[in-house]
Amino acid sequence: MNKETKQKHWWGPVILIFFILLAGFVAGIGGELFTRYYLANKSFFSDLYFTEQASIGQKEIVINEPRKVVVEQNLRIDQIKNDIQPVLAGIYRKKTATKNILDSAFLPEDYLGQAAVLTSDGWLISTQNINVTAKYSVVVTNTKKIYEIEKVVPDASTGIVFIKINVQNLPVIKFSNNADITNGASAILYNKNSNKLELAQILNKRYKAITNKYDYIYSTQILDRLILLNKDFDLSYKGTAVFDFQGNLIGLLKSDDLVIPISYIKPIISNVLKDEKIQRPYLGLNYINIGEVNGLSETQLQNQQNGALIWSNAAGKSIASDSPLFNKLVRGDIITKIENQNIDSSNNLTDILLEYKTGQEVKIKYFKDGQEAEMSIIIQ
Repeated sequence: MNKETKQKHWWGPVILIFFILLAGFVAGIGGELFTRYYLANKSFFSDLYFTEQASIGQKEIVINEPRKVVVEQNLRIDQIKNDIQPVLAGIYRKKTATKNILDSAFLPEDYLGQAAVLTSDGWLISTQNINVTAKYSVVVTNTKKIYEIEKVVPDASTGIVFIKINVQNLPVIKFSNNADITNGASAILYNKNSNKLELAQILNKRYKAITNKYDYIYSTQILDRLILLNKDFDLSYKGTAVFDFQGNLIGLLKSDDLVIPISYIKPIISNVLKDEKIQRPYLGLNYINIGEVNGLSETQLQNQQNGALIWSNAAGKSIASDSPLFNKLVRGDIITKIENQNIDSSNNLTDILLEYKTGQEVKIKYFKDGQEAEMSIIIQ
C-alpha cells in the first residue's frame, strides 16, 4: 500500500465521524428549538416549562402535571358535592311539638341516616339499618323542609328500603352503569349531617368473604356480592349514597366498608313505584363463575376459560325444580352467554340476569359434554 492510499484510508473514517457528530449536534439544536418554540405552545405540552440548573448551566424540563391533577381533582370534588347535595335527604326521629321552639330543633342523636331521592314525586332509597319508620321518623330535604313519611317498603333480599313522602319536583339521583363500576375506581361518600365528604377506592366490585369452598358458589337468586371499599365508615354514614367521579350513584353503604350495588336495586324499582310485589328475574341456578376461581381442571371446565359452571351448593342443590332450565341442563354444564353478553370475570350470570325482565325470552349458549349448544328460555 503506497503513502497516498494510506492517507485516503485514514481520512475517510474521520470525515464520516465528523459528519455524524455534526448531524447529531444540528438535530439536537433543532429539536430543542422545535420543542421550546412550537410544541411548548400546544395544549398537549402546555404543562411543560423550562428552568436553569445553576450548578451546570443546563436546562431541564419540569412537568407540572401532578400539580394540575390535584387542582383539577379538588375542583371536581367540589362540583360533585354541589351536584349531590340536592339529591340527598336526612332521616330524623320525629319531634313532638311544644311551645319552646328549641324543642323542635334536631339534635345529633336525632339523626338516623340519609336517603337518596329516587323520583321527583317523593320516592327515596336508603338502607334498613337506619331503622326508619313511617310513625316515628321524618325526612328533611336539602331545602330544610320537613316531610312526614307515608310509606316504607323494605327489600329483604338486599337490605334496601324505599321511603315515600308527599312532595313534587325534587331533584333526583343519576345511576351509574354497572360496567362503569370497576376495581380501583374512586368512590365518593357525603355525610349530610356533618357536611363532610369522603373519598374511597373500590377494592372489589363483587366481594364476598371466602371462608370455605361453598363460598365460591353463586346463586341467581341470592344477592350477597357487595362492593368492598378500602376504608371503614362509622355509623353516622348509615344509608349513605355512594357516587362515582361523574356524580352517578353506584350503591348504598350497608355497613362499614360494604356497599349494596345499584344493579341489585334497579330491577325492582318499577315494582315499588307501581305498588306491586317485589320480584326479580328468576332462573333458579347455583353455579361457579369459573373466571374467578383457580385450580379447576380442564376436564371440569370443558376447556373453557369463562362461564357459569352449574354446581351444587352446600345443600346439594344445583338447579331448582321450578327453574326454566330444569331437565334441560345438569350439574357440570357451563353457560357461556345470555343473548350477546359473555359471562366472565367482569360479568357474572346473576348480574346479567338482573338486566332482563320476568317473562322475557332469551337465548343462552352453553357447553354440555364438550359440545356447544344454544336454546331459548323464558325467564320466570
